[in-house]
Amino acid sequence: MLPVAMLVQICTSPGQTFAVSAFMPALRDDLGMSDSRLSLAYMLGTFFAAFPLSGVGPLADRFGLRGVTLLAVVALAGTCLAASTVSGFWGLLAVFLMLRFLGQGSLTLLGSNSIAMWFRSRLGRVSAVMSIGTALAFAWVPSWISQSIDAYGWRQTYIRMAALIAMVMVPVLLLVFVNRPEDIGQNVDGRIDRGPGTAGGPPGQGAADGHRKADVDANHGDAPEQSVVTTPEDAWTLAEASRTTAFPILAACNALWALVGTGVLFHLYTLCADRGMPDALPSDLFKALGLSMLAMQLVGGVLADFVPLHRLLGIGMVALNLSVGCLIGWNSVPGYYAFAVCFGGGQGLLIAVGVVVWVRYFGRLHLGKIRGTVWCLTVAGSGCGPFLMGISRDQTGSFQAAIWGFLALLSPLMVAAWFATRPRLISPAV
Repeated sequence: MLPVAMLVQICTSPGQTFAVSAFMPALRDDLGMSDSRLSLAYMLGTFFAAFPLSGVGPLADRFGLRGVTLLAVVALAGTCLAASTVSGFWGLLAVFLMLRFLGQGSLTLLGSNSIAMWFRSRLGRVSAVMSIGTALAFAWVPSWISQSIDAYGWRQTYIRMAALIAMVMVPVLLLVFVNRPEDIGQNVDGRIDRGPGTAGGPPGQGAADGHRKADVDANHGDAPEQSVVTTPEDAWTLAEASRTTAFPILAACNALWALVGTGVLFHLYTLCADRGMPDALPSDLFKALGLSMLAMQLVGGVLADFVPLHRLLGIGMVALNLSVGCLIGWNSVPGYYAFAVCFGGGQGLLIAVGVVVWVRYFGRLHLGKIRGTVWCLTVAGSGCGPFLMGISRDQTGSFQAAIWGFLALLSPLMVAAWFATRPRLISPAV
């Protein structure tokens, strides 16, 4: 399941900003659109993609991850084919909507949830290994797309992407993918089933799936006081989770991280050109960002099994704030590399935390609905970032105003993240 989940994450690439941005010069020239109009289509497509995304998690909860993931992969391949025929603004808007909904939204969510169904105490380390595929795609897919566009054109490149996704993923999902370990007589983390009340028992009964002792041990030191107890695993509904202190902080961190990252990276080539940086710098920054993201995902994924998650979240938010600060006050090649390393490292930590935190804080039973709601906010945030950057440049002649705004939004969350501790419920009076 681990390599399958890695493939699913890599196949999100057509809907990710790092891949879409590689098509921008060709789309602008061939379709005769301005940068602001392209950004508007991207923002609207991303924004509207957020609305149906909240339904993907519940569908997976009801019908199983395998079937919903297969449907999303086939639809993504079809969308890539449709992208090769685009000729105007509205067609491009529709394609961006589907690419963002299926790639950046649905498959990212489904791939992460598939691993969460199979691992609990080892989830951090497993997510660290899974991150290798995502980080390598981030670093190298844009180069592959650019080379393919140079050799075959952007329309043929989309056709090639569609064929590659369908030929690789459909057989893997049909022949290998399994929804849950219980479906084939196994248990979470591969524990031996010794019956109710022990590790490996049915969800909500065994120590790995519901006992308060396991809830305490898994968080390594975040034990509740005598007057409070944690909610058993699989017990949190979306309504219950949304009333905790941790949920809005985690959701806001995801949404603003996506807003800032997508906004800056979508316009990275223009930003560097406006500030007199070398032409080759943006491509090098993508590689530096991808490799630093990989390094911190690996480190963060391992630490997530041993360190309280709110501390890793706090460190990640500090790194994001530092990266934006570098863009504001350090206009040089070393400053941009510092931005890439800090942002990539912070993003890597947030990804490592994000894979683990939802299942550990709120359980597996309603995981799809809870994460689906958060991803809805995340996708919406990622759509607004490029548009805000574009407005800033159109109105003021530079991106500086938007970047200052990003720092103002991130700074309070840098503090709040340290308080996103594991939620607890007060014991009812006896």
